[in-house]
Amino acid sequence: MLLSKKYYERKMFISLSILEYEKDLSRSLKNLEKSEAFLNIIKLAQSGRIHDVHIDVMRKPLVSRNKFSIDLIRKLYEELHDKIALTIHLMVRNPLEIMKEINSFIHKKDRFKTAIIIQVESFSSEHDAIEALKTLKKLGYRVGICLNLPTAEERLTDKIVKTADIVLLMTVPMGAGKQKYCEEATERIKRFSQRFPNKLIKVDGGIDPETIIRVWEAGARAAVVGSYITASEDPTESLIKLEDSLKRKVKN
Repeated sequence: MLLSKKYYERKMFISLSILEYEKDLSRSLKNLEKSEAFLNIIKLAQSGRIHDVHIDVMRKPLVSRNKFSIDLIRKLYEELHDKIALTIHLMVRNPLEIMKEINSFIHKKDRFKTAIIIQVESFSSEHDAIEALKTLKKLGYRVGICLNLPTAEERLTDKIVKTADIVLLMTVPMGAGKQKYCEEATERIKRFSQRFPNKLIKVDGGIDPETIIRVWEAGARAAVVGSYITASEDPTESLIKLEDSLKRKVKN
């Protein structure tokens, strides 16, 4: 179910980025259920502390590397769709082309709980971005539009944002994990939160127990968290620390 920003007035939901697990998952594709990375994903999903699993689909030339093959996306969907919601973030030049393949294996009954996020940088015009969002909505998905950190804020027009269910603001340049949170992103989050007070603002990049407080105070109500959790020795404990940090701030 898509929850409004009002629901998250004093909450923040966590989206688990599995980018750092991609190499291990790809190597273990034929026996995914036995890979340590996959077992960690299941454990975190079953903890009840994450809202969804976030899959960063990357393709050149929009980003510098390719990540998450169609076969791996299909396998992850098959194994996870009945356990937790999925978000598929398409960092690709032609999102509707790759969606033809992805859409072929996602059952209609699962689409309402699956979010597809596309990059505004993938389009040369406002019209094309809006039409792509509308096409994905007609297929039954929740839809989001993402703005890369170096991209001018004006690219996300009122009409584009109105069409999307989610606005994802990168808080690091897209395309790589383990990056440090960029301080200039905080002011950007504030401006977007003020510009679109009824839109759910989600952030992605460099989120840890300190920066999650900054983005929450700036107006974000959803955060994609990757390496702070997935690169730690105890992912579950790191997730709890993140949650506890936020709880302490919200109570105050």
